Amino acid sequence: MFTVLCLDKNWLTSKDAFSIYAPCMYQPTFDDFIAQMEAYFADPSVKIYVCENDGEKAGILVLKEDGSEAEILGIAVKDDQRKKGLGKDMVYQVMESEHLRRITAQTDDDAIGFYRSSGFEAERVVIEYSDGSAVRYNCVLYNESSKFATED
Repeated sequence: MFTVLCLDKNWLTSKDAFSIYAPCMYQPTFDDFIAQMEAYFADPSVKIYVCENDGEKAGILVLKEDGSEAEILGIAVKDDQRKKGLGKDMVYQVMESEHLRRITAQTDDDAIGFYRSSGFEAERVVIEYSDGSAVRYNCVLYNESSKFATED
């Protein structure tokens, strides 16, 4: 298994990529997915990584990078590849290859287990919206194992 920066816009806007990435979007249509990918392509601080496992694309990680820190905008693993550690491996491989000292993410109850099991610290927050409140989690992972790690 390895994770690489993906510059293939044709693949990133394909039905195959959609089938992998859609679960981390809220009820997307294919057109919603294409619009999201186009927005990512237009932002130079956003990088999209693809995990390949056993010769097939199995995961997508989208990061907004700012120097030695990054925010996960989306992460998804192909249905039949879940619960095998690919998501965690993607995060750690990119953290090392990009010399990141910290990665953050915001998530919900559905994905907090993934972040916690991947070593992220999580803080529960309640966000008030006009139509009600929602529980979210602010997650952070520090790169303590590399020479690039520094204290805040």
